[in-house]
Amino acid sequence: MRVLLTNDDGVYAEGIQSLREHLERLPNIEVYVVAPDRERSASGHAITLHKPLHITEVDFPSAKGQIWSVNGTPADCTKIGVKAVLPEPPDLVISGINRGSNLGTDVLYSGTVSAAMEGVLLGIPSLAVSLTAFDDVDFGPAADFIAVLVQRIAKEGLPKATLLNINIPPLERNKFSGVAITRLGERKYSNLFEERIDPRGRKYYWMAGEVMEDNNSEDTDIAAIKNNMISITPLQLNLTDEVMLSEISHWQEGLQKDFLPEIDD
Repeated sequence: MRVLLTNDDGVYAEGIQSLREHLERLPNIEVYVVAPDRERSASGHAITLHKPLHITEVDFPSAKGQIWSVNGTPADCTKIGVKAVLPEPPDLVISGINRGSNLGTDVLYSGTVSAAMEGVLLGIPSLAVSLTAFDDVDFGPAADFIAVLVQRIAKEGLPKATLLNINIPPLERNKFSGVAITRLGERKYSNLFEERIDPRGRKYYWMAGEVMEDNNSEDTDIAAIKNNMISITPLQLNLTDEVMLSEISHWQEGLQKDFLPEIDD
């Protein structure tokens, strides 16, 4: 199995390098890394269109496979890795291990999830992996779990359209309560804006605020993490609201008649 690793924390981040080392110990797994040259957190699914992308090979003495840094976004890294860098397309894209969670509606902003989503858009099953902590983190147990998951995927396979968003509590291996297959919870931010003055006397704003995670049922990713469980949430790219599609279908004829009456002539 050929695996492409990327992230949004940058090529030198501890999370991606820990995961690389763990995966390289597995038999019959080729690991390649194509990641941003610096942190690109919360970059969403942005791609670079108005400047050239530069690829630089990075030397890690412990690495068995090749590692490249890219002066672009996480989505750029997946796209250029698959289409221009790797000798053959990967069988699996893994984005992470991210420092900090990607739970609930965070997935809409996350560079980690977007890099994995780009893999799915290219027809490759993908994982987005996050450790739900920022400080004093040990990526080892999370990397151990992903190594176990990759071996299962190598044996059983995944459909091309599969995107799994995985969040892992920052615990020792014997402290996990279990593994939960979950749906996205509801995570919002109060999003307060602090008004400040820069040295030139100009007003600017700094976004602050607190996370709000109320009313999440036990089958959500947020509840799983609170219960010290590893959360695996399958995501889909089709954002069509099928219920609303049916609800407003009767608008079509009326709107067409009101706006384009000549069509009925």
